[in-house]
Amino acid sequence: MAGIEFDRQIFTPAAEAQRAQAPKAMGVILLVLALGLAGLVGYKVFTQASQSNAIASANAQVEQLQQQLAESQKRVEELEKHRRLVKAEVAAPAPPQPVVVAKNLAPAKPVYRIAAGSALPPQPKPAVTPAPIQPLQSAANVNTAAMQSELTANHEAWQATTDRLADVVGVVGQQQNELSETREAVNQLLSQTRRQALSFELLRGNSRMPVGPVTLQLKSVDAKSQRYSVCVYFEDRCIELKDRVLNEVVVFVVSKNGAPLELVATKVLRDQIVGYLEVPTDKQQR
Repeated sequence: MAGIEFDRQIFTPAAEAQRAQAPKAMGVILLVLALGLAGLVGYKVFTQASQSNAIASANAQVEQLQQQLAESQKRVEELEKHRRLVKAEVAAPAPPQPVVVAKNLAPAKPVYRIAAGSALPPQPKPAVTPAPIQPLQSAANVNTAAMQSELTANHEAWQATTDRLADVVGVVGQQQNELSETREAVNQLLSQTRRQALSFELLRGNSRMPVGPVTLQLKSVDAKSQRYSVCVYFEDRCIELKDRVLNEVVVFVVSKNGAPLELVATKVLRDQIVGYLEVPTDKQQR
């Protein structure tokens, strides 16, 4: 059996053709990539160049505006200086006119006429008179005498005020001594008598309440300031204890030779007071 033979030349050209086409395709691809890269680089260069041109033009415009602003400011300063000069010239007084010297135009004998620089006539200097010394000395003596008299009057007034204060202090001291003696006598009299406390509750109104040897009637009440007023009746005679405060010991006498009584309010309410009345035991027993 004979072997099968292939014609190798049929397959050889195709492989060689494919190998020849592969480098061409790679070259085309590389060329396209190179062109794209070159275009990208050119675009970036163009963009940067346009940006730099825009920045340069902007800087140039800013510099131009700054120059215009500086020129405007200079013009404003010049106008301000000119306005100040004009204002100063207007405010300043007019300079004196130069003296006009009249000349005769005749060539043979020139005649000059000179005007005086000042139109005012020469004034004589006032004579200096020495100040009188005698009136000054008399005025000083008068002022000194007035000051001395005023000092004397002030001293006398001060002395009179001091004497008056001394008199007042003496009177106040005497009154204090009398009050102390009266208080001691009352305390001694109270200590010698035996006492009894009688409690009471008084309502404001016309009603009277008998407490011990007397009858009490509440006249007015001030709960805010804790003050009250009570009328003490003894033998149809009223002894008014007016404007008393809470816990104040009110000592009073109903008869000439009678023992003193003590009234104390322990509560001051809106319409009533609560307290007690201290009376002598001997008087109560009678």
